[in-house]
Amino acid sequence: MASRKLVIIESPAKAKSLRSYLGSGYEVVASMGHVRDLPKNRIGVSSDGSYKPLYTILQDRRKAMESLRKTASGFETIFLAADPDREGEAICWHLSELLAREGVTFRRLRFNAVTRDAVLSAVAHPSSIDMDLVDAQQARRVMDRLVGYRISPYLWRAISPGLSAGRVQSVALRLIQEREDEIGSFVPVEYWTSAARFRAGVEFEAELTRIDGVKTGPEKNAPGSGPEMELVLSRARAASWEVLQPRVSRAIRKPGPPYITSSLQQAASTQLSFSPSRTMSIAQELYEGVDLGGGEHAGLITYMRTDSVRIEPEALASCREFIRAGYGEGMLPEAPRRYRSSGGSQDAHEAIRPTDVSRRPADLSGILSEPQLKLYALIWRRFVASQCADSAWERTEVAVEGGGLQYSRTGEVVISKGFLEIDPSQASSEPPVPAGIVPGGASLLEVSSTQHFTKPPSRFTEAGLVAWMKKNGIGRPSTYVGILDTLKKRGYTTVAERKLVPTELGTATVRLLVQIFPHIFETGFTASMEEVLDDVAAGRTSYRDAMEKLDLPLRASLEQAITALPEVRKDLSKETSEICPECGSPLLLRLGRYGRFLSCSAFPKCRFTRAEGETAIAPGRDCPLCGAPMVQRNGRFGQYLACSKAPGCRHTEAMPTGVPCPVESCGGELVQKRSKRGKTFYSCSRYPECDFAMWNKPVEATCPKCGFPVMEEGKKGLQCPRCKRKTD
Repeated sequence: MASRKLVIIESPAKAKSLRSYLGSGYEVVASMGHVRDLPKNRIGVSSDGSYKPLYTILQDRRKAMESLRKTASGFETIFLAADPDREGEAICWHLSELLAREGVTFRRLRFNAVTRDAVLSAVAHPSSIDMDLVDAQQARRVMDRLVGYRISPYLWRAISPGLSAGRVQSVALRLIQEREDEIGSFVPVEYWTSAARFRAGVEFEAELTRIDGVKTGPEKNAPGSGPEMELVLSRARAASWEVLQPRVSRAIRKPGPPYITSSLQQAASTQLSFSPSRTMSIAQELYEGVDLGGGEHAGLITYMRTDSVRIEPEALASCREFIRAGYGEGMLPEAPRRYRSSGGSQDAHEAIRPTDVSRRPADLSGILSEPQLKLYALIWRRFVASQCADSAWERTEVAVEGGGLQYSRTGEVVISKGFLEIDPSQASSEPPVPAGIVPGGASLLEVSSTQHFTKPPSRFTEAGLVAWMKKNGIGRPSTYVGILDTLKKRGYTTVAERKLVPTELGTATVRLLVQIFPHIFETGFTASMEEVLDDVAAGRTSYRDAMEKLDLPLRASLEQAITALPEVRKDLSKETSEICPECGSPLLLRLGRYGRFLSCSAFPKCRFTRAEGETAIAPGRDCPLCGAPMVQRNGRFGQYLACSKAPGCRHTEAMPTGVPCPVESCGGELVQKRSKRGKTFYSCSRYPECDFAMWNKPVEATCPKCGFPVMEEGKKGLQCPRCKRKTD
């Protein structure tokens, strides 16, 4: 076995691709991602000023690690082939530390695409682990741990146990909250627009654009009231009108660059209605490889976590040849297009592109799933279009003047589609001006006006927030999705109509963080920390120096915050007229992780609490342990019933629906529960004696077939849970 070599990759899907490329001389196994991390139950960072992380093997990776050790014991050369980024470099380093023994040699394989050529080239030119990249990943992890473990306990004492602060997540929450504050303080301003219909050879419509030579627009110089607008309309009706000579100009538009992580997430959100997390999950599948039939298993796109628009020369040449063969020489610009990445980009990986441009989306129909095909087509079209010829447009502007007013109409006509033939989604044009308009005298046929009000800025979509973070240097491609997921999981934000909305808890938390730790959770400071991490990755800054740049201001802010804690707690609680039923002390209204609640002012001597407005949910539904009324509460997994004497009595029950279990002779009722993945479902209250469960919400109706009194709400009407009959 000594002549064979071991390759360790992260995922089984990628391992399958590599096995088909490398042959019998290599054994390929998957580590299933990270194998070590900082411990969960303590800070895990040395306190001697070195900031040394103290790692432990992840609990759910212990068996896999033991298996890896046994497998690796028979090999003298081990190739480490995790993803080509900081996280991947750290995984390789952790594996080398855990699998180290006398006589073993570790080599690093890096490839930006899971294809035969890329993998074989990496094997032919292996390298060593880049400790600068490892240090950058460790610095990010330890920075996040220091902020979380030092500031989160402060939130527990100030607001409620279980809350958390994050070095980047809290800044993202601040952005969401500041946008919400802008919306809340926005004062609408009235303005009016006018449209008119003229005849000058042909009939056409135009919009009011100038009043007495001054340009008007929705936000500037437009009539601000009905009476003002009526004066304009009176002038229009009394005026003599003349069509000026149309102004015709030509415009050239260039294609956009191929996608990076943030722009792909935004395009997938806009065009496909995919969330950033779904986009990255599908992109990961396309990158790691899919079965193409005939025993071929290959990655279809390059690495999808990148902030660079750079394209490798070989890919450029291949794309240009594909365009020449399929669309003709006229579709090609004279020289390959090269795009410039924005400031702050790491440029570690090229842009997201198809690994084989000749593999058209239509060729993969029936092979890829529908979401995979949609995302692949999005990436393929953008990449091919990026190397195509410009599109040419003719723009015509027609102006009609009279009585000191000007009404205008503009339109565009495509002269040459160019790249739009490949990617029409990049088109943005106005309808053409009607043909046959004759310069000279014109007659006004109709004039009208419309009242408007300025609108507040819109809330961030998830993809929009990622784009804003990218623009301002907050986070990196590998962290965007995790930041969004954490905000939702912690209950700091919700999604309404695909927009991010801060919850009451999120608002209180971020306001406190900004008030007490203004420097730590300031956008500029967080962006500067990202630059420091980039410097560590490039070898320009040491790990320890990077840590001190965060830790010193963090310690100073925390000392001031602890001094101010009593005053902060006082500001966050509000006295009520109610008396604690346990000890007679006044009750305070406070904000907790699951909403507002009443708490005894004698805490911690008295621990009485109850939710604001909490009442018994139904007569006769009492606690089976102590007889006290059961009350409805909100918790981590949604609504549930709890004994009103909690915490003295800790009995809880799942939320009842009042709907009987459809299983005949069961006698139970359906209760609302939450799965491990956070999805609501309904099961019998007599579980495990009765294991009936369904995903859809039960509603009160009668099945016309079997007469069962409850039906199940389906996607297209109602479905009986007993006989499965569907109805509207």
